[in-house]
Amino acid sequence: MTPPLPGPHAERANAELRRDLRTFYLFRLLATSYLFTPIFMLFQADRGLSFFERLALGGIYSAVIVLVEVPTGVFADRFGRRRAMLLGALAMVGSSLLALQADSFATFAIAESLGAISIALCSGADSAYLYDLLDAHGRAHEYPKRESAASAWHLVGSAVAFAGGGWLASYDLGLPYLVTAAVAAVAAVVACVMREAPVAGPVLTFGRHSLGALAEVARNGRLAWIVGYSAVVFVLLRATIYVYQPYLHERGLGPAETGVLFAGVYLIAAVVAYRTHTLYARFSDNVLLWSLLGVLAVSFVGLAGAGAGPWMLALLVVQAIANGLYSPLTKPIL
Repeated sequence: MTPPLPGPHAERANAELRRDLRTFYLFRLLATSYLFTPIFMLFQADRGLSFFERLALGGIYSAVIVLVEVPTGVFADRFGRRRAMLLGALAMVGSSLLALQADSFATFAIAESLGAISIALCSGADSAYLYDLLDAHGRAHEYPKRESAASAWHLVGSAVAFAGGGWLASYDLGLPYLVTAAVAAVAAVVACVMREAPVAGPVLTFGRHSLGALAEVARNGRLAWIVGYSAVVFVLLRATIYVYQPYLHERGLGPAETGVLFAGVYLIAAVVAYRTHTLYARFSDNVLLWSLLGVLAVSFVGLAGAGAGPWMLALLVVQAIANGLYSPLTKPIL
């Protein structure tokens, strides 16, 4: 028997969902397209920072993320995911423009702090927005598949940005920062046109909301474990951004070649991210989680002894696969 055709109301709701998903994917494509990623350490060195100072900036970036992760999540809960994402995009505009004219460690530290706040505002809020959007249409079960697609869009945006950033840096190391500010401004405009239901439920103070979130993690052992796991893998993946630049520079690659290699790595990650949801049907969470962590750790050990030939490229591909798996694997579990 042929099922009844959907009525006008269902068709309208489906059309609205498709429109909202396209807008959301566009935001994910733009919001973290940082053209300066393949060359920021070269840029900072050009502005007179020592290698130790450049690594210290990475420490400041990570410390700020730790400090603001819960407060920015509370902000998204209280005032809306879309507002958090909008402010995150605007924070990256400020970070890029400040870094562009920075010539001291202190100024770079402020720019890095703004960049960390940008990531904290967008990351988490975007996934929560996607889940809420699907749940409002009775399609929360599609979240793993949609998160895989969203992660793929994010990684494709990064790949294009890295290739463009490397090419621009071959002319002027400051250009990737300027274009990143422009791309982040477009992401802010996209966030403005995204639709979101009003915040539901009781409105708590920031302190009570933050303590409630921490208490929830403390009560739930599985949740605490996956939060800790995510932190470890995030650090390893973040380390690649710092390691690749001097590593590739030491092997004779210039800014343009580095950008292209970064782009290739992230395109592989995008393909993996897009297909991650299909792995859930074949493997358990624990198998996927431990495989991801083990392969990522071994790849770093291998890179230490690899030259500039096929082994280096193979290990970069391994890390690309891990990068593609990370977000669409851990977020549905969280």
